[in-house]
Amino acid sequence: MQVKAIAQSLDQTWNISYNSEIRYFSWQNSRGFPASVPPLAGTGHGTQVYAPMSLSLTGNTSPNWKFEFVVRGGFVSSSQTTSGERGSVDTPVDTQLSGTVTYNGLTGIQPYFSMLINAPTGKSALYGAARFARMDGDLVDQGTYGEGWNFGPTAGVNIPLSQSLILTLSGGYTQRNPYAKESQNPFTGLVTDTVSVKNGDEATATAALGYAQGPLSLQGSASYSYDQVSQSSQFGLQDYNLYRVGPRTTISGSGSYAFNEMWSVFANGFWTHTEKNNVLDNNGLALITEPFNSNSNLYRINTGLNYRFANGFTVGPTASYLYRDHDGYDPTTFSFVPAKSRYAVGAAANYNVTNKININGKVERVWIRENENPGPPPFVPVVPFLSGDAWVVAGGATVNF
Repeated sequence: MQVKAIAQSLDQTWNISYNSEIRYFSWQNSRGFPASVPPLAGTGHGTQVYAPMSLSLTGNTSPNWKFEFVVRGGFVSSSQTTSGERGSVDTPVDTQLSGTVTYNGLTGIQPYFSMLINAPTGKSALYGAARFARMDGDLVDQGTYGEGWNFGPTAGVNIPLSQSLILTLSGGYTQRNPYAKESQNPFTGLVTDTVSVKNGDEATATAALGYAQGPLSLQGSASYSYDQVSQSSQFGLQDYNLYRVGPRTTISGSGSYAFNEMWSVFANGFWTHTEKNNVLDNNGLALITEPFNSNSNLYRINTGLNYRFANGFTVGPTASYLYRDHDGYDPTTFSFVPAKSRYAVGAAANYNVTNKININGKVERVWIRENENPGPPPFVPVVPFLSGDAWVVAGGATVNF
């Protein structure tokens, strides 16, 4: 269920918007998660209920200035069983606070500055069996449930090339701070200890183009990210290097077209490639480039067709496809995400009850498949056959005041 309330001040200077939603995921597959636990995990299944929410404040205090502030958070309940390894967790997720200031007083250029802050309100350390509640991020929205304080400033410019075409250039840097994660006690063998982990800071450069003309809207972007070394410490020892995630390139795009007042179509997708990581040598003293790329290429496309009835009811089919070419290491969960092809079909609908109330919902059926194939040596010599399915259900309402 999604509820959104919007209140606008009388002088039209500030808009306040609140959004809340509930999403349900249920999945099962022939390998479970994580896929890299030796011996390879058997049949697994899990569920997740995720309730994201956000509060935003947007204002134009003068013709030259625009301010945007957003707070995002939520709550998640997850449970998984894989080969007798059963875990569950109920926790808030991390809270994200962002602010953007845009200046419109210059001719032909609109500079902006933004800051994104991650506040650690979720659980980053899952002790005992609770750690098995982490799931495959290709199947659920929340694969992990917390990190540390992160600060991400970004500066950029919007450059209108014409009335219908705009170019955006930006550069950002994310400072990541240490957070707690569970670890195994060296004496008891139980997962009761805590280790401090600091993922590497990240710098990102992005270029994007947006085009809108009549019924056609197109957007495309390309970004390049470079990470610093990730570190860890335990038992009061000095930080030691773990690895450096390889540079990442992401290309994304989206488009929509309205054939008439009734029919419209949309599509969006992305491709992400991550280069080789730097890992510790055999002596555990220095970082070297890994001989085989333990990162996967990821491709995804989403499409949909909408039909709008005269009474305001809109309905249409949706479809998506995801391909991960081999098992890839996920530094946020410290495990390999299984290689797979993911297919999904479903339907989405919404209805304008009044000009202030809108109800909506969607349902998806998901299938995952991957034939037995060689993995990225020396991590997983052979990736066994993978198959499974999942359901995704969401519904809600939008209320304007």
